[in-house]
Amino acid sequence: MTPDSLRTEISALGEEEWTSWPHAYGKAKDTPGHLTALLGDDEEAHRHAALHFGSAIVHQSSVWPASPDAFDWLIRVLRVKPLPYNVLEECVGVLIEAAEYLGDVPSDKPVPELSKGARKWLKRFGRTPDDEHDLVWEEFFETEVSQEVYDWVLVRMAKLRPAVFELATELAEQAPKAGEDLRDAWQAE
Repeated sequence: MTPDSLRTEISALGEEEWTSWPHAYGKAKDTPGHLTALLGDDEEAHRHAALHFGSAIVHQSSVWPASPDAFDWLIRVLRVKPLPYNVLEECVGVLIEAAEYLGDVPSDKPVPELSKGARKWLKRFGRTPDDEHDLVWEEFFETEVSQEVYDWVLVRMAKLRPAVFELATELAEQAPKAGEDLRDAWQAE
C-alpha cells in the first residue's frame, strides 16, 4: 500500500455507513478529510487532523460508534505515511487513550449483531440535522440500546489489536518508546 493508493481508498469513505455515525462532535463525515490530510505534506493540516482524532474520535477516553472504523483507517495511514514526530506521537497517544476502556475485552470475541433498535438509532442519528445531535444523544442515553451499542463499540475496538500490534512493531525504529507504550496499552488485561 502506498500513500496514493490509500488516499484513493479514503476518498470513497464518504459513502460508508460509519461516517454517518457519531463521534464526540456529531457525524464522522469529517473524518475522511482528516485522514487525507495526514497523507499530505501540510504540517499544520497534520496537527489539525491529530487534534481531530484526539478530540472527536476519542474524547476524554470515551470511544464512539465511529471510533473503531476511524481508528482502523488511522492505523493504515500511520503504517504508510511517515509523519513528523510530534504528529506521530500525538496520533499514537490518541490510540493509547482509546485503549483505556478495552480492559479485558478479548480480540477473538465475535462482534455481536446489533438489535433492530440499535441499528434504528444509528440510522436515526445519521439522518438527524447537525444542530439536533445533542437532543438525539440525550434520548439515546435513556434507551435500552445504549449499553448494547457501547459494548458493540468495545468489541469492535478490540478487533483492532492485531493491527495496533503490527503498528507498534513498525514504530520500533522511528519511535521506540511510543511503540512500546502503544503495545502495552492495547494488551488485554
